[in-house]
Amino acid sequence: MKSILVIEDEEIVRKNLEDLLESEGFKVLSESNGEDAYHTAVMKEPDIILSDINMPGMNGIELLKKLQRNEVTSLIPFIFITAKNEIRDIRAGMTSGADDYITKPFCIDDVLNAVNSRLRKRENYLSVVIEFRNVLMKKVPHELRTPLVGILGLSGIIEENLESLSKDELLEMVEKIRKSGKRLHRRIEKFLVYGELLSQNYLTAGGRNNFEPASGKLSETLLLKAKEWERNNDIYIRFEKGILKISNVEYEIILNELAENSLKFSEKGTGIRITGAPEDNYYITRVIDNGCGLPNTVMSEIELFKQFSEGCTTEGLGFGLAIVKRIISNNNGEFNLESGSGTGTKVEFKIPLSDNQIIKT
Repeated sequence: MKSILVIEDEEIVRKNLEDLLESEGFKVLSESNGEDAYHTAVMKEPDIILSDINMPGMNGIELLKKLQRNEVTSLIPFIFITAKNEIRDIRAGMTSGADDYITKPFCIDDVLNAVNSRLRKRENYLSVVIEFRNVLMKKVPHELRTPLVGILGLSGIIEENLESLSKDELLEMVEKIRKSGKRLHRRIEKFLVYGELLSQNYLTAGGRNNFEPASGKLSETLLLKAKEWERNNDIYIRFEKGILKISNVEYEIILNELAENSLKFSEKGTGIRITGAPEDNYYITRVIDNGCGLPNTVMSEIELFKQFSEGCTTEGLGFGLAIVKRIISNNNGEFNLESGSGTGTKVEFKIPLSDNQIIKT
C-alpha cells in the first residue's frame, strides 16, 4: 500500500484529502504544519507528499528545501496544494524543485492524476537505478579489471627485468601502461557521470547555465581528442554563434562522447564532421562519420551499458549514448540517431536557445 503525507493547515481541506485518498487505497499520514510534517517525513518516509504552500511557521517551500537537503527524504515526490490566485507562490515552488501542483478547489481526478503520475515517474526512476546497480555489480569489475591487468602486468615485467630492458623496450611498455591508465580513467569517469545524472538532486536542479559553443575552447578540446587517435586531419569542426540553455560541462560531455564514438568506429583517413548552428528556437548540433555504423539501431535500444558495435572493434562499458541521451533529455532537448551497417552514423541533437537568442521566423 502506497503512503501519502498530507500537509494542510485548514482542517476541512485536510480531512477531505484524507478521506479521498484512503477511499482509493492509499495509507494517509497527515500534519497541519511544516515542522511536524518534516519529522513525520523523516520517520515514516512516505511514497509521496502533498503540501499546502502558505502555512504558519515553516511554509511549504521552506519545507520542500529542508526535505531536499535530507538524504532520507530527498527522493520523495512533492506536490503543492495552492489557491489559483497564488501564481507567484506556484512559480517559486516549482523553481525550488516541486514535482507538480494542485489548485484549490480541486476535484478527485485532479488529485489522483497528479499523485499517480508522480508515483509512476518515481517507480520508473527507481527501476533505472536498480538496473544501473545490477549492471555495475555484473560488469564493472570485469571492465575495470581489463586495463588494470595490463598496468599491473607490464609494471611487474619492468620491475623484474629493469636491468636487462633496453630504453626503447622501457618506453614501449611505459606507453602501453599510460594508454591502459587513460582507458581506466575514461571508464571510471563515465561511471561517475552517469551516477551524477541519475541523482535526484541533478534531475530537480533549477535553472541552466548559458553556453556559447563557438567560443573556441570546445573546438580546441575536440581537436586534441582527434590528435590522440592520430585523426586530427580527419575532423572538420564548425560552430555558428548561439547561446544555449545548457551548461558548458554538459555540452562538452555530449560532444566528447559522440566524437569518441566516431573516432572509435570509423577508419583513419575517413572524414568526421561536427557542426552546430541555430535553427528556430533550438541550436542543432550534428556529428557525422563514415564508419562501420550501428546495425539495426532504434531508439529503444539505447539502454544502459548496451554495446552498439557489431562488427566493430570496441572497448569500455558502452553507455556513452545513454549518458548523451539523458543529458539532452534533462535539458529539454531532442536526440536523433541514424545509422546502418557500413553506412556510417549521423547523430543530431537539439538544445533550446536562451530566451534572448530565439530566431525570428
